Amino acid sequence: MTDRHITILPARGCRRSCKVIAYLEAHGIPFTRIELESPEGEALAAKHDLRASPGILVDGVSVNPFDLLIRPACRVDEAAAQQMFVGGL
Repeated sequence: MTDRHITILPARGCRRSCKVIAYLEAHGIPFTRIELESPEGEALAAKHDLRASPGILVDGVSVNPFDLLIRPACRVDEAAAQQMFVGGL
């Protein structure tokens, strides 16, 4: 499917986090989940200057979750998700 290393840092109760994780799971895209509120999540958020939830790292590069979601519906943009998670950044 993909050779990318995807890390998702969801915040508790975040609708955007739920949507992104559901998308990855529905499409069988492997990812690592690290809770944003955990010590490891907080360290990664600080290291990558993550300012929105979910934190998304693709091959160690921070990507903006708002580049992936259609507002105000909070739906995952299929083309953007494919580009981000399967294609190129």
